[in-house]
Amino acid sequence: MTSFPASAARAVLSRLLVRLRFLVVATLGAYAAINLLLIALSPFTQGWPTLAVTALAVPPMVLVMVYAVIPVAFRFGSPR
Repeated sequence: MTSFPASAARAVLSRLLVRLRFLVVATLGAYAAINLLLIALSPFTQGWPTLAVTALAVPPMVLVMVYAVIPVAFRFGSPR
């Protein structure tokens, strides 16, 4: 029976922690971005159906994710 080398276990754990940190930062960034966006849109979209509000919110949300949240998440934990 072969054993798993300690250095390989550390490498796997390190990769897992980096990916977990990326996931947490991206999730928190997306949560903050969508809530701020919906708060900003709420005075203009009161009474609108949910599908219409999300149709209006998705394009700026994609821009925020691509140009702000994901680059920050990569800075804190790049999934290599």
